[in-house]
Formats: sequence, structure tokens, C-alpha cells
Amino acid sequence: MKVSLICPIYNEKDSVENLINSMLNQSKKADEIIFVDSFSKDGTADLIKSYSKMGVRLIQEKSNISKARNIAIKNSKNEIIACTDASSRLDVDWLKNITSPFEDKGVDVVSGGFIAVSEGRVEEYLAMLTVKPLEEWNEKTFLPSGRSIAFRKGAWKVVGGYPENLYTGEDTFFDLNLKKKGFKFKLAKDAIVYWRGRDTVKKFIKQFYLYGKGDGEAGNVWKMPRYLFSFLGVNLGLLIFLGSLLIYPLVSGLLFIFTLLFLVTQGVNFAVKRKKVGALFYVPILLFLKRAAYFVGVWRRI
Repeated sequence: MKVSLICPIYNEKDSVENLINSMLNQSKKADEIIFVDSFSKDGTADLIKSYSKMGVRLIQEKSNISKARNIAIKNSKNEIIACTDASSRLDVDWLKNITSPFEDKGVDVVSGGFIAVSEGRVEEYLAMLTVKPLEEWNEKTFLPSGRSIAFRKGAWKVVGGYPENLYTGEDTFFDLNLKKKGFKFKLAKDAIVYWRGRDTVKKFIKQFYLYGKGDGEAGNVWKMPRYLFSFLGVNLGLLIFLGSLLIYPLVSGLLFIFTLLFLVTQGVNFAVKRKKVGALFYVPILLFLKRAAYFVGVWRRI
């Protein structure tokens, strides 16, 4: 089967060469590689152009990540679309493993795996709280990320492509639309993308704030039971906490202790599962910041 490999990009000069080399060195070669660049200012476009003789194509148009993906797909020649993001590196068998499920004509979308790589202790824990281990992924509930997904162009057309009005949460919105239309998903955990996560706590907080903002704007939070129950639970807990703070301070105290115990328990779980003693300290703090940032983002946009 012929495959078009696409990637939106902007100001990624320091990482794009590793990405392109990993694309070109795949065990299954893409029939075309398309980058859509929103007029990068750091020399990214020139670097991509230097690979033009090797089949790497560059389109430059002002765009957000959704529009860039749609532009690439519209300009692609093949029915099977494989998509990744910048700041990534593809495992040598990624394209082979993410497209082989399409040999079954009933499969419309393939969710690839991805692993957050890190450098340094804090960054390691940030990565740990950003991406679950592959063995914990559930095919029935997992929604693919734009950094590791493949789909039939026909399915993309049916749902109207990626939502160009969204800055974040666009891939979740796209996935939910595909599921709503009844397209069949397949999980390929062995189709691995290595992705550099955030390297500072400040960037980590901003990342999940933007995720929440995007999910709130797109209405994604109302469509995913796990997120919805969590969101409603947090709001109910805050209302009870604030409402009882002056009248029944004991209730507020109990809620605070319950929250603290939950966070500490998560730290213990991570320490045991990942064999990282530092998780006892880092996980409770970072998990609280992650949840708080996400829900503040949701509140800002609903």
C-alpha cells in the first residue's frame, strides 16, 4: 500500500534533522513526505528544502497545527495518511507497524505508540506524568495523538478534517468525530514515536493548561466519561470545600486531607511501579500542578 507521511512544523531547526533522518531510514519507506511550515523564522524551511532531492516536500502557508495537517493531506497523493509531529523521532519500524493493520479493509484508523524521552531528573518525572507506559494503554479507550496516528483519507474527509478553529485539543476532537462516525480503530503499540516532553515545570504547567483550554473550547471534556467525571468531581469538591470553609471547617479539613492522601498514594504507586524513589516527592506536587492547570484551562473556555 502507498502511504503519505505528513508533519506540521514551525521553528524546529534544532530537532527537524533528526526527525527527517528517522523518516528516511524507515524499514518501510513512505511514498511521499510532506512538511507544512507556517513560515518559520529560524531556518527550519531551508533545512527541510535541503532534503528535497530525497523526496521530502515542503509547503509553506500561514497555519495552525490543524490547518497545516489539512493542507498536507489535501496535497497528498495516497489514501493512507501517516501523521507525526515536530520534536519527534520515529522508531525504524514505525511506518511499517502503524500501516500494517490497514491490510484489514475494515480498519480505518491506527493509533501508534509514543514514549516521552527526557534528560535530567525533573524532566524525567514530567515525562512520567505526561505519557502512560504503553502496557497501560487500552485499545477501547485510548485516543491517538497527532504525533503517532495513521488513517484513511476517506475517513478524514467524512469528518471534515482537523478543526482549524482550535489551537489545542484538535487531535482529540478529530478522534472523537471519527469514533462518532463509527470508524474502526486499531492500536499498534509497536509503532513507536520518541517524543521530547517539556523540560521545565513552567512549560509543563502551560502544556496542560493549554490542553484543558483546548478541550474546554472544543467540548471534548463533555464527550469523554473519564474526563467528565473527573471535572465534575473536582468542581463538586471545590464547592463543598469553599462552602464549608467558614461554616463547617472540619469538612474542609477532611477534604484537604483526602486530597493530600490521594496525591501521596499516587506518589507511592509511581515509586513502586517505576522503581523511582524520587516519585514519592515529585509525583504528588507535579500531579497537583498538572490537574490544577488542566482544569483552570477548561474553566477558562467552557
